[in-house]
Amino acid sequence: MFSGAERAVFRKKKGFGFVKILHWLLLVLFSAAAALARLRLLAVGFDADGLPVPMDLNTMVLPAVLVVAAVIAVIMARRYPAQRELCGSMDLYFAFDRSTLAVLLMVLGSFALIGSAVCSLVFSLRTTLTMILSVFLAVGAACLLYATTALRRKVEFPGVALLVPVCAMVLALILFYREHAADPILRHYYVETLALAALTVLLTATAFAGDNDFRCWTVDARQWTNQGCRSEQDGVWYLFLPQDESLADTVLSFSGRVTAASAGALDREGGTLTGAFADRDRVTLTLEGGRTETVCLRQSSLPSLRLTLNGTTLDQIHQDKDVKYPGNDLVLTDGDDVLTGAVEIKGRGNSTWREYAKKPYQIKFSKKTSVLGMPAAKKWILLANASDDSMIRTRLVYDAAEQMDFPFVTEYQYVDLWIDGQYLGVYLLGEKAEIGKGRLNLQDPAGAMFELDNGFATDEDHYFFEGRLNSYFALKEIVEEDDGHIQQAMTNFQTAMTRLTTALTSQGWENLSLSQLNEMIDVDSLARYYLMNEYVLNGESFFTSFFWYQDGASDVLHVGPLWDFDTCMGNKNEKVTDYNASSTSVLMKKMLNIPAFYQRVQELYARYKPVLTGMAGQVDGLRDEIGVSADLNYLRWSTLGAANPKPGGTPFAPTYDEAISRVRTWLTGRANAFTPTVRPQQLGYYFNASRTVMYLTYSAPSQTSLRFAVWGEQDGQNDLHWYQAKQQNGRWVAEVPLINHQETGTYMVHVYNQNGLPQGLLDHGTVVVDNLVQPEKPALKAALSADGRYLNLTLTGGSDLTQVWFPTWSEKNGQDDLQWYEAKKQADGSWTYSVALSRHNTTGTYFIHAYGNNKKNLVTHTTAYVEKIPGPEMKAALSADGRYLDVTLTGRSDLTQVWFPTWSQVNGQDDLRWHEAARQTDGSWTCRIALSDHSGTGVYFIHAYGNNKKNLVAHTTVTVPQPSQPSQPEQPPQPVRSGMQAVLSADGRYLDVTLAGRSDLTKVWFPTWGAANGQDDLRWYEATKQPDGSWTCRVPLANHKSAGGFFLHAYGNNKKNLVAHTTVSVSQVVSPQVWTRLHDGGRYMTVTLTGRSDLTKVWFPTWGAANGQDDLQWYQAVRQSNGDWSYTVNLSQHRDKGTYFIHVYGNTRQNLVAHTTAYVS
Repeated sequence: MFSGAERAVFRKKKGFGFVKILHWLLLVLFSAAAALARLRLLAVGFDADGLPVPMDLNTMVLPAVLVVAAVIAVIMARRYPAQRELCGSMDLYFAFDRSTLAVLLMVLGSFALIGSAVCSLVFSLRTTLTMILSVFLAVGAACLLYATTALRRKVEFPGVALLVPVCAMVLALILFYREHAADPILRHYYVETLALAALTVLLTATAFAGDNDFRCWTVDARQWTNQGCRSEQDGVWYLFLPQDESLADTVLSFSGRVTAASAGALDREGGTLTGAFADRDRVTLTLEGGRTETVCLRQSSLPSLRLTLNGTTLDQIHQDKDVKYPGNDLVLTDGDDVLTGAVEIKGRGNSTWREYAKKPYQIKFSKKTSVLGMPAAKKWILLANASDDSMIRTRLVYDAAEQMDFPFVTEYQYVDLWIDGQYLGVYLLGEKAEIGKGRLNLQDPAGAMFELDNGFATDEDHYFFEGRLNSYFALKEIVEEDDGHIQQAMTNFQTAMTRLTTALTSQGWENLSLSQLNEMIDVDSLARYYLMNEYVLNGESFFTSFFWYQDGASDVLHVGPLWDFDTCMGNKNEKVTDYNASSTSVLMKKMLNIPAFYQRVQELYARYKPVLTGMAGQVDGLRDEIGVSADLNYLRWSTLGAANPKPGGTPFAPTYDEAISRVRTWLTGRANAFTPTVRPQQLGYYFNASRTVMYLTYSAPSQTSLRFAVWGEQDGQNDLHWYQAKQQNGRWVAEVPLINHQETGTYMVHVYNQNGLPQGLLDHGTVVVDNLVQPEKPALKAALSADGRYLNLTLTGGSDLTQVWFPTWSEKNGQDDLQWYEAKKQADGSWTYSVALSRHNTTGTYFIHAYGNNKKNLVTHTTAYVEKIPGPEMKAALSADGRYLDVTLTGRSDLTQVWFPTWSQVNGQDDLRWHEAARQTDGSWTCRIALSDHSGTGVYFIHAYGNNKKNLVAHTTVTVPQPSQPSQPEQPPQPVRSGMQAVLSADGRYLDVTLAGRSDLTKVWFPTWGAANGQDDLRWYEATKQPDGSWTCRVPLANHKSAGGFFLHAYGNNKKNLVAHTTVSVSQVVSPQVWTRLHDGGRYMTVTLTGRSDLTKVWFPTWGAANGQDDLQWYQAVRQSNGDWSYTVNLSQHRDKGTYFIHVYGNTRQNLVAHTTAYVS
């Protein structure tokens, strides 16, 4: 609508002049400091060879001073161009006022150019370029002096005259760079280069700064700006003035080169026009070049509300309606009454906020304040009426409701609204529907107000779904806003609502008496609500903005207060003969078919009929109240005659008078056509006590046989079932077992005669099934087998799946042991698989996911902890004749090949032999080793390697005694020379290894590795000799892969002399923990990883359970001072509520460290 509409260029700000002077002083001071620092640097910052002096203070200070000066200049450039438009047209040439300072600077600049020209001729080599530069400098100086003279004499001059000094600066910059480009030391010339470049840019901008753009505004006695807006329809500049301003005293300010005005006293230098509007509302201004602009002043007939924003803009407010901006100035004038104060402002509303340019707002005072005679309160609403071209529908309803005994009706008054000098149109300023004295006066701490809202309830922090009404309820207000009372209020309201809906869906519901209903719900509040909304045909009334309240657990349900009436009275193509509630509202369909309730509705309609039918007579009075402000509104918002952005909305009237006429005509027709109407509910339904069976009823006495076709709305007719009806008490009844359908929500019901053919269709309708029969949710369980060698996986609740996989991996080393196992479906619909742990061969936490139908559809997941995997057993026994070792390996039937490397302790491994084992029918591996292949008697070491000669799977030792010597006396047993042990440290992070009894050794190593995956984590640790002759070493478990068995050998003097060995089992390694916390109303989730300060980088891949990983996002965590890792996830980046999966990867995106889940409601 308005091509020239911008924010106020000049706001009321205390101390503005002082701030401007301060900026200039700071700029001059820092510029002078930079010049002094540069001179000082040239004097002492270089040595005799011209090289920079290290750590020179001037070298370090100069860039900082230049940066500060530049920042101040940028601040001034951003702050003062808008203010510059308030000055005369000549000021458009410069960023400062036409003052002595400006002229002095220009004169000094001129002499500087002349001096530069002389120096170029005298001190530089006289080349062609230097001669040209001197000429340009001299002519540029003359042009600058000419501009100075014109400025002082207030004579205009072409800005392009300043192009000559611009050309001189460009040429000087080129020559300066050519002269110094070969110098590798930037400190010699970088400041001068930057200065020349900046001066060139400044002169160029100055040369083209002048224009003839026109804008206009007024500034009242309070220094509030009212900004002009140019209409695209007629090209006129409109200024909308508050009701308390005097047109005769109005001073019009403008920008642009205005040369004449059709009325009033024109001050071309000051850019003002006075006395032009004493006897007229418009003037014509002539600009240089002959262009004309018409300015029209229009004055509000309503109270004027003016807001000046502090620290924000209207655009910022419009970005997010939920962000609150405090500390804004408010002035509300109503005749001689003036209200001032500071308020918080935010956006509000749903469809109006989303679909219309004219936005609604909420303001909040710091204390309760009475506004325009309305009861004092902190929060006030500014309704835009953007979808109502008449702007009177809401007021008509509320004015009528005041006469219908509603316990609380929000009161509204019309105002004209300005924000930051922008006129925003006619608004309704009124009370917020909230709890409090003078409003909805609830007393119980858990007293609360709820909204039935099927459009936006799930955006709220606290809501629930009432299945029997097929509707969502959100908590909007509560007396005591703490977690305990919120939970209590939710429970109270849901309990009361369940009681009501159970009664309405149980056998005999039609016979409920008025007293029985009043024990559950305030019948009159619902009847009044129905009458008002049905009379004006408010299409949204039973779908959204349907308010309820309850004053504690002992109170019944109440309906109200009334809300949201901009879409009614024909504003959505409603006919005067239409009815809404009895055909669209599940609740009202039931209630209106209860004779006791319907009779009460008739009684109340008889009482309030004069109020309702008299609404047509109030139309013209409200039109007169708005007055000329309606014209101002539609000059500001050019929507008349346009399409209504709201889906299904009636197109806006071509004129405002036509919009008013439409409302009057509709209400007149409605008064003649309306009567509370019951649509006899031929098709009814109720449930049994356990709510596992639904009974369909139909009134059709003339039929001899009926059948019902029933299916749930979800997924079409996939659950279609036919049910034969039987006659009971004069109507047809069919029993519908809900297990046949397995879904909640809306059900389609078609009624057929006996043959069931399409031509036999008698009627159709819908019924609502609440949360009665829930399908079993998928659940995954993992159980360790009795022998500890398998994980038995079972998925239940997935009988509808056609294929299932169980990807499984251990926590250690990310997903390096990931295996996908295809499950088998069992007769009961479950899916199972037994995972052989030998394929993973590690203890600790295992992750198991379940994917269904395809490998992208994650169904559910679980974890399992394996404390110990039974290892293989290896035995070596001396044969009866003492010539062989019979070696057996059991528990590794999964291997395809096995070797038994064997050697004696004597002389290290000099007799090492690799013996290939044979597989037996029971899965064991055996081999007979001839001792003749080795070094005789003593200790023998026997290892077992599987599949390849790098995969150690077990080991043992055996002692071969010397042959008995009868001729010699029996020798006493020799003492053990050495002993080796490994003990887990108290914190579970180290193995403390000790070798005793070998003080004779000069050097000792402890090679160590985990049983999992052979020797892929083998590390050699050099031991330290202790005073007692033992050798010790601390082995960090972090250097190895996992918990489980560990092998430790001891080698002495060299790495071929094995002197001892041992094993140790580590049952559990200290695991990290992942925490999640929802905050800011569930909009954000903070994820924290503890116990992994050793990592250098961490990511949190996060996704919702719905639709697989289609919303997967990788978030890089931030390390905290205590070693934790944290990141706050904006849940708006995801689409779903429900379960979220959060994994943790460390150092690389292949190393899974931990994982968790969170539930977002």
